[in-house]
Amino acid sequence: MDKIRILIADDHKILRESLVAYLTQKETFEVVGEASNGQEALKESIRLLPDVVILDISLPLLNGLDVAVQLKNEAPGIRVIILTMHKSEEFVRKAFQAGAAAYLLKENALEELLEAIEAVVQGGVYISNKIASIVVSGFLAGGGGSKQAEAEQVSIREREILQLLAEGYSNREIADQLNLSLKTIETHRFNIMRKLGLHSIADLVLYAVRNHIIEV
Repeated sequence: MDKIRILIADDHKILRESLVAYLTQKETFEVVGEASNGQEALKESIRLLPDVVILDISLPLLNGLDVAVQLKNEAPGIRVIILTMHKSEEFVRKAFQAGAAAYLLKENALEELLEAIEAVVQGGVYISNKIASIVVSGFLAGGGGSKQAEAEQVSIREREILQLLAEGYSNREIADQLNLSLKTIETHRFNIMRKLGLHSIADLVLYAVRNHIIEV
């Protein structure tokens, strides 16, 4: 029987190492890669094509939800498990819209992770028991209205640049990171500000925080 190949992405080194140690004890699992930021998680996932990617939402450089969206487009065979501390219905809704197959809380990781991995590999979905009751009322009824429509104006690349700008990177640093020209970054920045009705970097940072693109 082939082992289930897993990649773990979390910027907290101790937690990441603990998950690696825990999963490698199981004969049916193989941890094939690790990542400490979103860009690395996306790159390594596409390179290694694991069966399952375990993602934190609050990853630097590219947040976990945007990684999930890009994996859905570029490597749809990978099953994504979101592992986070966030308990709100809004995060659960966004995670599944982004293409995640499971949503787990870090506080219950060791109790539920094995079951979640087995569920998603078999084509199912999994939601942490501690947030199931929160989800039922809001998530199943839909919603998201104006905020969702506003966010959809911004492309995946623009969201990536938005996060980097909000994290304090300069246009030049972002151009170097993404292998794009400075002019391209400046154009994206202008378009982001126009689409979202923002007038300054302070406005952009506030938007990123309010919409959970970055955490402070």
